[in-house]
Amino acid sequence: MKKYILLSLSLLALLCSSCEEVIDYELRTADTKLVIEGLITDQPGPYTVRISNTKGYLDQGKTPGVNSALVIISDNKGVVDTLKQIDTGFYQTTKLQGKPGNTYFLKVKVGGQEYTAQTYMPAVSPIDSLTFEDKKAGNGLEAGLHPMLYMSDPAGKGHYYRWNIYVNGVKEWNIAVASDEIYDGSSAKVDLWLSLKQGDKVKVELLSLDKAAYDFWYALAIQQNATGGPFDSTPANAPGNISNGAMGFFGASAVSSVEATAKASK
Repeated sequence: MKKYILLSLSLLALLCSSCEEVIDYELRTADTKLVIEGLITDQPGPYTVRISNTKGYLDQGKTPGVNSALVIISDNKGVVDTLKQIDTGFYQTTKLQGKPGNTYFLKVKVGGQEYTAQTYMPAVSPIDSLTFEDKKAGNGLEAGLHPMLYMSDPAGKGHYYRWNIYVNGVKEWNIAVASDEIYDGSSAKVDLWLSLKQGDKVKVELLSLDKAAYDFWYALAIQQNATGGPFDSTPANAPGNISNGAMGFFGASAVSSVEATAKASK
């Protein structure tokens, strides 16, 4: 199955739920750094923050989790939540509920060092619909049913999005982000660049992003799409928002979702 890589409402084909996004970073052994990852959504919590250390290039396995950290998330409405450790490197909220329009603040204390981050949760419009078009092979895709997402972008530039796509309950691994640079305030038909079979179950989550989150995920998408060619950008760490030299990203997203069964349109 061929997959899409990057979506843009300006080109339409530019190449939360409360669960965590896990990203493995690899550096030389001497360059071990702390990695902090967390996402607050407007879906029912709890929400999770993962804290780990980068692993050396020759080291095997998942990045090692960090235990016994103090992790606190607060918002601009006065809610303060001290997270509970639930597993190696994983910390979970106990009372916080994400809401569009709120700003969230993260504080992590590990080994005598303090790390902070701040993020804003923009609202997200409901997805209009999800349909399927029976297409022949071409443009790097196999023949099959292609899911088409219909959505409306609110008036006023500065809206940013990320997609999560699940096929038969399995999350697609590619990163897909979009901005409203050209098609501001209009409806959009987005080809999700998947070739599906009749009867496949599809779920699409549309997540709102602030500009900092868009820049972070866009950079990861570009690196994911790199082929090693002469015109690829030089590999670099994505621009995270964690202070004190730590890597990773702490974000907040409102979520709109739709589910459908793949079938040819009449």
